[in-house]
Amino acid sequence: ARFLQQRERIPVLGRLSDDLGITSISSLDDLVPLLFAHSNYKSYPESFIANGRWELMNSWLDSLSSERVDGVDIEGVRDQDDWLERLHANDHLVFVSSGTTGKNSFLPATPFDRDFSLKFLEVTLDRNRGRGRRNDRAVFVLGPKYGPNRAALHFRTMAEMFGRPDATYFLTEEPMRVADLSRMSDLRRRITDGTAKPSEIAAFEKESADNQRLMDERLDRLIDAVIEHHDEPMIIAGFWAQYWQIMQRAQAKGLKAGAFHPEIQLTGGGGVKGVVLPPDYKEQILGFFGIDPATMTNGYGMSELSAALPGIDGRYRTVPWVIPLLLDDTGEKLLSAESGLVEGRMAFFDLAIEGRWGGVVTGDHVTADFSTPNVSVVADSITRYSLMQGGDDKLTCAGTIDAYVRGVTG
Repeated sequence: ARFLQQRERIPVLGRLSDDLGITSISSLDDLVPLLFAHSNYKSYPESFIANGRWELMNSWLDSLSSERVDGVDIEGVRDQDDWLERLHANDHLVFVSSGTTGKNSFLPATPFDRDFSLKFLEVTLDRNRGRGRRNDRAVFVLGPKYGPNRAALHFRTMAEMFGRPDATYFLTEEPMRVADLSRMSDLRRRITDGTAKPSEIAAFEKESADNQRLMDERLDRLIDAVIEHHDEPMIIAGFWAQYWQIMQRAQAKGLKAGAFHPEIQLTGGGGVKGVVLPPDYKEQILGFFGIDPATMTNGYGMSELSAALPGIDGRYRTVPWVIPLLLDDTGEKLLSAESGLVEGRMAFFDLAIEGRWGGVVTGDHVTADFSTPNVSVVADSITRYSLMQGGDDKLTCAGTIDAYVRGVTG
């Protein structure tokens, strides 16, 4: 039913299904040829942004969106942030995700998509922390308060739900700017391939050092605030490397393991790429804060999904409206098993998403557990194909759908 609805709304999906002769979906095998690759949401030519061709970016986004974008005024738009602001003003609530390549993905979304995602977040937080307990604790978000990604929205919502007005902290109140991140990523790429000018490299190094110094100063102040509130109920949202810094600073100030309030909660994770930490860093951090690993809020999520898969007993288990699909490495064949563990490429079909097509093939190699009817993902098994294959993750469906995007946009 969702396919029949969305094929009429999303130009690329309609074109693809017509050419494949798929008029209905009666099994999960029928769905596989219609899945979009995660990379399709950054299939726009970079020259569109570099040359300020925002009308072409509108056309590109329109081809992947269930809501028409062609009526959005782009007069006076200077950069990606201006463009996103215009889209949001017209209820095209595009989420931005930056990948390892530095090129941004732009994910079409509607007000319903935003509200549904926030409602699920609210229910999850209430379940984990006690329904009705609001604005009763210190909250620390080790990231920006405002940004174009869904993480910033969720962390800000969490802080509004649970943070005391006198004890809610963010790493920075300055909005995260997509244009600045893209500019830095482009310059890193040009430095790597040898096309950057010496003057650009010098300016880049100075700007990077200044930004790092500013972030370090802000993080230092935030860590001091965490330590000041250590004997109060609190929530800290950040990455493992940041939790490690808090632990080391607290230890230097004489705090011992177990000194934090028993109602402390850590949420988030990740963020250890390029950081040297001991193999047992998670155990050390949780032990220092006095946190039972079973109460650590964790999940397997991505911007393409309406909701993260909650972590339960070493498995990530899908919510009812997200259908997990395990594919072969090429992303072309559905894998299944009567029971047991099977390795392959993770894909999903999210029935809740309205703004774009809910079927997506990820870049993740996982081990799936077929021992229950609801296929789950083994928590410690997730690896990026790009890391396994030397930075290359070519999906057949990605090239096919990119070609359709070019055809629809002309």
